[in-house]
Amino acid sequence: MERQMPPWNASVLGAITDAGLAMMASGAEVSRVEDTVERLARAYGIETIDVVALPTALFVSTPEGTLLRRIRRRSVNLAAMAAINQLSRDVAAEPIGVEEFHEKLAQASTLAPYGPGKSLIFAAGAAGLISQLMGGHLVDILPAAVSGVFTQLVRQRLRTTTIPGSLGDLLAAIVAVFPALAAAQDPIFQPGSILVGGIMILAPGLLLTTAVRDGIAGDLLSAAGRLLEAILVGAAVAAGASLPLYAYLALGGRWP
Repeated sequence: MERQMPPWNASVLGAITDAGLAMMASGAEVSRVEDTVERLARAYGIETIDVVALPTALFVSTPEGTLLRRIRRRSVNLAAMAAINQLSRDVAAEPIGVEEFHEKLAQASTLAPYGPGKSLIFAAGAAGLISQLMGGHLVDILPAAVSGVFTQLVRQRLRTTTIPGSLGDLLAAIVAVFPALAAAQDPIFQPGSILVGGIMILAPGLLLTTAVRDGIAGDLLSAAGRLLEAILVGAAVAAGASLPLYAYLALGGRWP
């Protein structure tokens, strides 16, 4: 029995565009976003569609109409990305109503891999372990973990504001320095290892990985844009860590 496809209308185009927008905002690579939108379009009976995904905008065009959506805030949310991708596969196998699709898309878009509490715990653990990799002593684990918690807490709070991402990373890096400065007063600590442990939480590793994947796939504009964003994040983190450290040293603070 041939499967009946829902009729095309503007709400369908808006729904599949929203899916691509949510994936792009969650850090998905261009090829995945375009494949998801095209798969959904075929599921809803749209045979001719052109999709152009950029880090800051998504273009979806059909003979019946074109949509342009601006991507203003981006993050890396692998849980949301995987959920939306799976939703697109389920809909491709068995299309559902547009309203139901919007509801499931909203649920998938708000998924988080870990809750705020777990994120703080993982940030503390990662910062403590990184301090050891950087040559720190066992006593450096605790202040490094505190630095990681402060960094992640500031980053979580700023995500809900209108502060640009790079500025938020700069502020988080500033906060990450203070546990290292406090530890520098006692010679048993290695403040450099503590500092690196705290700011490494902000390293744009996944962003760089996505840029490389986009470049390999031939999406050079997106790859260049993500690479530039990663460089800006790195520069913001370096500046945020340097400012309080420079002021501290200028005032005669101790630093081994």
